[in-house]
Amino acid sequence: MISEPRNIALHNYPLEEHTVQTSDGYLLSTYRIPALTAKRNGVVLLQHGFTLSSDVWLLRGPKEDLPYLLADAGYDVWLGNHRGNEYGLKHSNLDPIANRKHFWNFTWHEMGYYDLPNIIDYILEETGEKSLHYVGYSQGGLVALVLLMTRPEYAEKFKSLQFTAPTVYMRNLNVPVPASWIGKLRNYLSHFLDWWGYGETLQFARWNLHKRMCKAMCADGAWLRPFFKKIFSMIGGPVAANEDYEHILTEICGSVPVGASSKQLLHYMQLYATGGFTQFDYGSADRNLRQYGQVLAPSYNVSSIKNCISIYYSETDKMCGPEDVRQLGRDLQCAELHRLPYAAWNHGDFVWSRHARHALHEPIIAKIDAWRDGMEIRFAH
Repeated sequence: MISEPRNIALHNYPLEEHTVQTSDGYLLSTYRIPALTAKRNGVVLLQHGFTLSSDVWLLRGPKEDLPYLLADAGYDVWLGNHRGNEYGLKHSNLDPIANRKHFWNFTWHEMGYYDLPNIIDYILEETGEKSLHYVGYSQGGLVALVLLMTRPEYAEKFKSLQFTAPTVYMRNLNVPVPASWIGKLRNYLSHFLDWWGYGETLQFARWNLHKRMCKAMCADGAWLRPFFKKIFSMIGGPVAANEDYEHILTEICGSVPVGASSKQLLHYMQLYATGGFTQFDYGSADRNLRQYGQVLAPSYNVSSIKNCISIYYSETDKMCGPEDVRQLGRDLQCAELHRLPYAAWNHGDFVWSRHARHALHEPIIAKIDAWRDGMEIRFAH
């Protein structure tokens, strides 16, 4: 399978690779497709989801994938990566193996507090722009909310914000195991990590064995292909009858998961178990007191965000419950919710469905176009 940088170049699109160093030392590869027209319409940053990388935006190719469509429309496109995935495994001082406990001591909170603002500052300095458009998929929406709540001075650096399937509230997450099991697993994992320390997890898509298995199970005509799609639908949501993921199912399989921190995974499990939206809970009043100055992990105040946010969601997405999205819309000061009118639209369809261009990408670009030349659009709560 071809990695993202070669993929862009092989399609004859210009490509630049940039390294962003965060203020706490992580080195993040960030990719740029410069605008293809003489008139630049602005900058757009795309941010991936949990256990993914910027590769997830590029599986179908030109005329279908959002980065190429944006570049064709005259936008300066940047593809961000977070610490812990295959493009974020370097640090100025720490080694991910030799310094495991320190390197992997992060959750998506640090991605919102350090990674995203440092990426944004780098892009704006590089382009000479004062603000940019933002599209966040899944966890990509979550980290933008963390940034806006913890560093509100960044609000003015966004022209527009659009989230697809944002995994924020997780009270109605539809997982194929009983909720009580998740609670027990969270407790076991918490005790284990207290003893073992934080480390890397969910990185097997980077293994050669996994890639070979993907080719055997997911190639067009493979007899195990229906079985893989069934497993896929149990996790992310139903696969539409006319959605065969022709020619790209092997790439889908090989694109996830590409790495995360065990602490990051545990943080998600805490959200699901409690139904709240809080910072990482260290498991005891004393430890929380040392970390936060209070006995309970602080709650995020979503209602403090003043930016208007467009949110796209599906009724059949098992990883991003529709009721949770509607609750997020009610809690935000300014939100516009777009429900995709499909009987079967799963969590992955937001980036790789054959219908994504018409159903999602074109509306996203139209919304960005509406902000051209500084035209601000606000919508009702």
